[in-house]
Amino acid sequence: MAEETVIKKKNLLTKEWYEKLIAEKQEILEVKIPENLKTISEAKAMGDLSENFEYKSALEEKDLINSRLKQINELLDNVEIIDNTEKKDAKAKVVEFWSKVKVQLENAAPKTVVIVGTWEVAIKKDEQGEDLIYISFDSPIGKAIHGKKAWTIVKVKNEENSELKILEIE
Repeated sequence: MAEETVIKKKNLLTKEWYEKLIAEKQEILEVKIPENLKTISEAKAMGDLSENFEYKSALEEKDLINSRLKQINELLDNVEIIDNTEKKDAKAKVVEFWSKVKVQLENAAPKTVVIVGTWEVAIKKDEQGEDLIYISFDSPIGKAIHGKKAWTIVKVKNEENSELKILEIE
């Protein structure tokens, strides 16, 4: 039987998000795990474990901590850091990782989105207090606008197969 080759998809992250994950991993290893082990030990010392809420709660917390640590390790195991500080030639602008793009979905009001990695998805406020939507390059909108120029109209693969207009790329 032939060996199967599994190709892992790169986890694209900005340097800031990468550093945030490294810091979270350090906190888990140096603070959260030792605190949790201490809590488990103290709860065990209370006696009967069958009705010991503190013990059961500490074990559940241990599972959550270990799960998050595993998730971070898997993400960092196959990471590619994207430089989001490099400035591009304004005339050759196309939507790519970390592009800030003003889009309009059919008859809706224009929205500003930023193309980021899957783990960086969020909604934040910009300097003017407007919503800045961080979307994954893997999302239907992210896939539809990737590599496109301003004033392009694209089809978004969603329930309605909506049309989206790219108004501006920063």
